Amino acid sequence: MRWSHLLTPLSPVYKGVVLARAAAFRSGLLKSHDCGLPVVSVGNLTFGGTGKTPMVLALAHDLLERGRRPAVLTRGYGRTTVEPLVLTGPEPGVSAAEGGDEPLELSQRLPGVPIIVDADRLRGGRWALELGADIVILDDGFQHLRLRRDLDLVLLDVGDPWGGGRLPPRGRLREPVGALARASAVIITKVDPAADQPPQDIVGRIGAIRPDLPVFAARLVPQRARTPDGWIDPAELRGRRVFAVAGLGRPEGFRTLLEFAGAEVVGRRWFADHHPYGPKDRTWIAHEAGKHGAIVVTTAKDAVKLDPFEGLWVVETAMQSLEGGWDRLWSLTSEVV
Repeated sequence: MRWSHLLTPLSPVYKGVVLARAAAFRSGLLKSHDCGLPVVSVGNLTFGGTGKTPMVLALAHDLLERGRRPAVLTRGYGRTTVEPLVLTGPEPGVSAAEGGDEPLELSQRLPGVPIIVDADRLRGGRWALELGADIVILDDGFQHLRLRRDLDLVLLDVGDPWGGGRLPPRGRLREPVGALARASAVIITKVDPAADQPPQDIVGRIGAIRPDLPVFAARLVPQRARTPDGWIDPAELRGRRVFAVAGLGRPEGFRTLLEFAGAEVVGRRWFADHHPYGPKDRTWIAHEAGKHGAIVVTTAKDAVKLDPFEGLWVVETAMQSLEGGWDRLWSLTSEVV
């Protein structure tokens, strides 16, 4: 018998706590607070794997193009430090262990944008105001109800939108699916790059929860690749034998992305989300890739923990709206356009 089966009776307890907390905020027993800036929350219903970091990057870049001054608030999951940090890239001056892998990736890919790493997101939002930001993107914020938000976005991974339909300890749902009703909009992510609309079964279930809930869709595509010799177009992955390495919530999506780029994935090694790579990992990866005569290819999130690694290729991804832009999304709030 699997240990998770023994823990099954805890699921109703978890559900009860989650529902009671949400009800307390809804009734005003627990308060949401204003940080002094417009807040766009990017979150999900499941634990990991929906593409929150690429979505945060996409929205931040779009806001910059519109002349806004965004800051990003993030917890910095798994970091070894506890004090609040501000990372400003492209050289943030801290390690992934100190700042967290996702904050470090964000700072490198959003040079000049303050990445505020603080478990207390309300305090982080007020810090963003002091730093001169005029809007805040709250990373992984759907359950962080203490900070008031102007736009509450929930991401659903097209490959596993409902987290197996179960709450912990046997499932990946953070909240019951009905929690979508409090969202401003849903974004179905990682849609087939060749598709022009999201799967209608997912759209239909969202509509059954709340008929007027706006639904968007986005594809995850390779944006560029870093090799030991510099940056290249991801088209140069076509036909190359690669050994894929990733520590993500749903790493099979990385394999799909590499195959979409035309790479021949001859081997792969998936680690747990936020895995802290050690010397033994590096040795094993190099050995296995060598056996296959393949290039080691990883994600930008994993690269901040794997570097230095001889011969490593890093593929950066971009989240693209199926509509070609985010105008309709921003139209949901007067705080952006």
